[in-house]
Amino acid sequence: MKHSIKRKNYDKIRVMNQAIKINNLKYNYDSEQTLFHDFNLEIESGQWVALVGHNGSGKSTLAKLILGLIESESGEISVFGEKLSIDTVHHVREQIGMVFQNPDNQFVGATVADDVAFGLENKQLPSSDMPQVIDEALTIVGMQDFKDREPHMLSGGQKQRVALASVLALQPKIIILDEATAMLDPDGRATIMKTLQNLKLKFGSELTLITITHDMDEAILADRVVVINDGQLILDGEPSDVFSQYDILRQNGLELPFVVELEAQLKPQPDGYLNERELIQWLSHLKK
Repeated sequence: MKHSIKRKNYDKIRVMNQAIKINNLKYNYDSEQTLFHDFNLEIESGQWVALVGHNGSGKSTLAKLILGLIESESGEISVFGEKLSIDTVHHVREQIGMVFQNPDNQFVGATVADDVAFGLENKQLPSSDMPQVIDEALTIVGMQDFKDREPHMLSGGQKQRVALASVLALQPKIIILDEATAMLDPDGRATIMKTLQNLKLKFGSELTLITITHDMDEAILADRVVVINDGQLILDGEPSDVFSQYDILRQNGLELPFVVELEAQLKPQPDGYLNERELIQWLSHLKK
């Protein structure tokens, strides 16, 4: 009896640590094309997961399925142990924030502060509490000095940081960024990725990040990389494990991160994947 009680408690803790669990998911684009078939994936609370694949591989569709924006043919999706259904979809969505590719499609306020306030008003937060929440969210993303600006006057990277602040203000447990840097210039892209790294440091296990991208230089920053193609799970693991599979990545239409591409061209080559800092150290020792 004691053994079973301990096991039951262990299982309960494990479920609580699962941000998302997808079990035997099946989804059809239409009657002739199946995208996901018996698809399984678990994402632990506090992980930063990069979901990568070429355009049309099923990344954004999977995000819509998790949010309940589209319905699967069969299978189960659970968010923090709560099964997604017609009855639970609104509660599930309250726990997930979404940042889309084009920030202009998310702006509704006349000023940056108004835009962050919009979601809080829908949540019926007392107006007396809003200024502090708005300031805190904008401070986290480095946009507190822009709260009185008109959103359309901002750069692309600044707009995305405001969109991220609007999500953070609602205090979701999961944030999904769907190709959020695809329309940005290199500086804007770098700023967003730095902001995400800061979020991980600040919130730790309290926040789960899912970045949907086909940019492998972004994926390399995550804790875990999940590669899908045509709705099938191709690779899943730490960046060092995934990016060592050069041939598989190329076969699935993905370019290697710059540092990995560089390592592949070196002679001699380092033993396994190295990140940028590790590669610089390896080269410095090689020179000696």
